[in-house]
Amino acid sequence: MEILPIVFSVVVIVLSIILSVVGIQFVLILLEVKKTLQKANQTIDLIENRFNAIVRPLQNWGGLATGLGSGLKVFETFVGWLQRSKSETRTDIK
Repeated sequence: MEILPIVFSVVVIVLSIILSVVGIQFVLILLEVKKTLQKANQTIDLIENRFNAIVRPLQNWGGLATGLGSGLKVFETFVGWLQRSKSETRTDIK
């Protein structure tokens, strides 16, 4: 019996076993990466929710400030109009 077919068979069997073990380890590593990414995603979602809970009231205050600013401009315009009306009526009386 020749030695070459026996060596070839042994090498093929050893390589098959090594590649199977490496493949299984690779799958296990991918599963761990998936778990880690899911935890990271949950953490990011939690941080986003907390950040939005903090920012939302501040946005409301910004809207309130904008509304008050617009209201003051309208009031100033109205007061200016009243003063112009008074000055026009005073000039008409003289």
